Order: sequence, then structure tokens, then C-alpha cells
Amino acid sequence: QSTVEPVFGTLTQFMGLRKVNTLGLKQANKCMQLSAIAYNLKKYLKFTQKRIKVEQECSAYF
Repeated sequence: QSTVEPVFGTLTQFMGLRKVNTLGLKQANKCMQLSAIAYNLKKYLKFTQKRIKVEQECSAYF
């Protein structure tokens, strides 16, 4: 199991999503989906950069 609170904490604290300034549920949903995509992309880029760094360090030994 995983918790979703760190995701909402990051969205509210660092991405400025304290209020959704849209009219209607559809537009608010779209805003939340875009924020989730941005969060996931940021997390993915951090992961790939770590992986590339580790691969470079491993290839230096061989």
C-alpha cells in the first residue's frame, strides 16, 4: 500500500495548487490531471537521471 499525502503535499506546497481557479467540475478535473502529469514527469526525470549516473559510474569500473 502507498499513501497519497506526499503527492498532495507537493502539489500544494511546491506547485502552487492550493486553489483551483476554474469554473466547473470538468475544468477542475482537467487541472488536477495536468498537475498529476507534471508531478509524475518530474519524478520520472529524477529517476532517469539517477539511473544514468549509476550506469556511468558502473561503466567506469569495467
